[in-house]
Amino acid sequence: MAQRTAELQALDADLRREVAERLEAEARLKKAQGDLVQAAKLSALGEMSAGISHELNQPLMAIRYFADNARGFLARGRPEVADGNLQRIGEMARRMGRIIRNLRAFARQENEALSDIGLAAVIEQVVEMAEVRARAAGATILWTAPDAPLVVRAGEVRLAQVILNLVTNAIDAMEGTPERRVEITARRADGRAVVEVRDTGPGIAEPERIFDPFYTTKSVGGEEGMGLGLSISYGLVQSFGGAIRGRNRDGGGAVFTVELDLVERAAAA
Repeated sequence: MAQRTAELQALDADLRREVAERLEAEARLKKAQGDLVQAAKLSALGEMSAGISHELNQPLMAIRYFADNARGFLARGRPEVADGNLQRIGEMARRMGRIIRNLRAFARQENEALSDIGLAAVIEQVVEMAEVRARAAGATILWTAPDAPLVVRAGEVRLAQVILNLVTNAIDAMEGTPERRVEITARRADGRAVVEVRDTGPGIAEPERIFDPFYTTKSVGGEEGMGLGLSISYGLVQSFGGAIRGRNRDGGGAVFTVELDLVERAAAA
């Protein structure tokens, strides 16, 4: 009996040690994934930095122009025209504030638990950040908002990264094509929110491999990256309890679909 007890105690100690080792390994894996996600976000911001600088510099120059004009109109006794210039200054300052606020939110390290977020607001933030790159590439982004609010359970910054990655990939894929258009839609289907990002590029050569780590159709070692984006996006969407798929669309181009549980469905589950 004593021998059997000793064996059970030894087995229990082994199991506890194995559980502790597994928990430690899981914590290291989560930290490594978090570091990889943050590095990918900073890389995306770095690629957009030149366009963002231009996007902020233009309204700054316009603000100076309208401010000088307003002073001139006030000196000539035309306050109503000066007021119009001041309104324009206010509009541009608010736009610059939105751009900076979006960039700061996107760049921060997000460690918070999942929360209820409005999907349309996240996509609008992404569109505003991606428009600079789209214009530089001669592409157009068309965003069709849903008829009714869609609230999903996710990490706001991480979800924005997923959608931004899909949009910028679509812009890159259309390089050299005569028509360059990215279409983004969001809708409700079977208790889930469905986001689709469609492009008019050449399509996906190997749809079954697009979420494999390091798989890419871009040049390796260049500034376009090493194919980590879609693999990261796949893991992030899974962490929200969602699904992401990519396929070729009828008539040419690619379409990526992200499905997330709506808040009411997640609560019921």
